[in-house]
Amino acid sequence: MSRSETRLQVVFGDLRHAIDDVILKHQVTIEELFAAIGWLQRVADAGELRPAGILFVKSVLKATEGAAYAHPEKDGASYWEMEGPAHIPGAPLLESPAVLPMRPDEPGEPLIVSGTVRSTSGEPLPGAVLDVWQIDANCVYSGLTTEAFGGLDIPNDSTGIPEYNLRARIIADSDGHYEFRSIMPGTETLGIDKDGSPLATLTRALELPGMRPLHIHAIVAAAGFLPLTTQIYFDGDPLLSGTIEGPTPQSAVKRTELHDDPADYRARGLSVPYRTLTYDYVLRPVTPPVQARPAA
Repeated sequence: MSRSETRLQVVFGDLRHAIDDVILKHQVTIEELFAAIGWLQRVADAGELRPAGILFVKSVLKATEGAAYAHPEKDGASYWEMEGPAHIPGAPLLESPAVLPMRPDEPGEPLIVSGTVRSTSGEPLPGAVLDVWQIDANCVYSGLTTEAFGGLDIPNDSTGIPEYNLRARIIADSDGHYEFRSIMPGTETLGIDKDGSPLATLTRALELPGMRPLHIHAIVAAAGFLPLTTQIYFDGDPLLSGTIEGPTPQSAVKRTELHDDPADYRARGLSVPYRTLTYDYVLRPVTPPVQARPAA
């Protein structure tokens, strides 16, 4: 009588099969295998085992926290992206159209983001709430210190910056439409580019930047629908070509349009040109729609 395998046995067995397939496909040599083990030893000796999790943490979270939004290609739902450590609950609640809380002299190119929150069946979702946050043009998240980033040595001195700078919860209107004004985000480093760091050595060998593409975070919620955590990315950003944490979903990459007519930007209360970006958030219902059976 056979006994049930433990989760450890099942996961390890699948992992071993996957590694075996890679070894056979690429004819990995014994020297290469022990070079990889040596690299892992250097990571441990450098105290970088926890930061090394960045190699796979996105995949793990996508398979767990993001499971409700798996396979967006099947129904057109928005792509799930990890929340990350920079979210702060309780941001100001604003009606759309909104201006994110910012300093009077906030640096950066003005950006207006707009679109519709809708369901996978196409209906707009009035009153949906978008919890939005981003890094500023000087590459600092408000309300956080370096210690907030879970073992990654990411410099983030927010001294003197209001806690909810460039953070807000925005309520979509009766048509599910939203709009908010912000600034183009700065670049977020992953804190793994120190000289002599095994992780930095791997990053350079793979020709992957130790930085994240430009992005804006959001958690989008509406009654009767699964909350969506995601990010907007920007077309033309050279960092989109690849990062050490994994590929960027192309469906989340959007193009901005420059508006440099003085009459236009002055009408919006701006003294400089601005950019616009359109992004529709598509949510899945809590209970999937029942598929009609074909007639007998």
